[in-house]
Amino acid sequence: MKVAIIGLGFMGGMHAQIYTALPGVNLVAVADLNVEGTHTKVAEMGLNAQVFSDLKTLLSSIEVDVIDICVPTDKHTELALTAAEAGKHLFVEKPLALTLTNCEAIQTAAEKAGVFAQVGQCIRFWPEYIALKEFIDSGKGGALKSLSLQRRASRPTYSQEDWLNNEARSGGAATDLHVHDTDFIIHLLGLPKSVSSQATRGRSGLDHIFTHYQYDGLAVHAEGGWDYPEHYGFCMAFEAVFENASVVFNSATGQPLTLTINDQPSEELPVVQPGPKESTTGEGNISSLGGYFNELEYFTNCVKANKAPEVATVAQATDSIRVLLAELESAQSGTVSSL
Repeated sequence: MKVAIIGLGFMGGMHAQIYTALPGVNLVAVADLNVEGTHTKVAEMGLNAQVFSDLKTLLSSIEVDVIDICVPTDKHTELALTAAEAGKHLFVEKPLALTLTNCEAIQTAAEKAGVFAQVGQCIRFWPEYIALKEFIDSGKGGALKSLSLQRRASRPTYSQEDWLNNEARSGGAATDLHVHDTDFIIHLLGLPKSVSSQATRGRSGLDHIFTHYQYDGLAVHAEGGWDYPEHYGFCMAFEAVFENASVVFNSATGQPLTLTINDQPSEELPVVQPGPKESTTGEGNISSLGGYFNELEYFTNCVKANKAPEVATVAQATDSIRVLLAELESAQSGTVSSL
């Protein structure tokens, strides 16, 4: 399988590292507007990939099966449509797009071309979050009573031309960061009846958002923000409370996923770490890439098997944007937004 990455920045570099570790997958090309810098990065990573300035030049110059789009969100739609029309399978980083119209356009193009498409909603594939879903589905803790999720970070400073802090390009923290938890809630529970949100505004738009999701007999809350001081770092966390148990995870503490059930002492809830331990590019452990590895392994296995992905599909990612836009409407209007 021949893969091309469009955009070899922060996320594109991680994807490149993973492709080198997947059997039967060859990263053969990269397209990036910064051609000189990309040549240097490709060499430093030891990649055997040709470098192009743009997707159309790449498509006319080399044969590929999969296009992996890792560019700023405002460019997703144009590139996804071009790739689909060329008959290439698609992996598109999250969020899929900034509007429902563009999300639906990508879905229509993929369906018309008969190509497979998946979106980088990696939390559906993250080991600790997979374990939580499996525990919920097992019923071992009784019914789920409440779920709270957090995603907090220092303001991003690593994006090219600082595009993440440009609301018109990224949608700000509410869209780029918090969308992970909105998507995971839908993955667990389906669409909520309504959402009620509050948010704080900063230089990249809505920098921190707090949302309550309305489900029958269940309290669900999530927050996400990147307005913390420079050295705060990053934290993703959740707490799930059941009739007879709790499951807790916080990436910032270094503690494992913890289960407390019935009258038993708290214990580690096992998770399955992904991939080989060593990176073939010498850039660290693949296993530390968690859901990033799992999602690309799943997608490429689907393509190999000629089977459409069933997790993190374009339709599912569109639903996540639908709910997210309702959250933004609620935060801006001060009212409850129905779905």
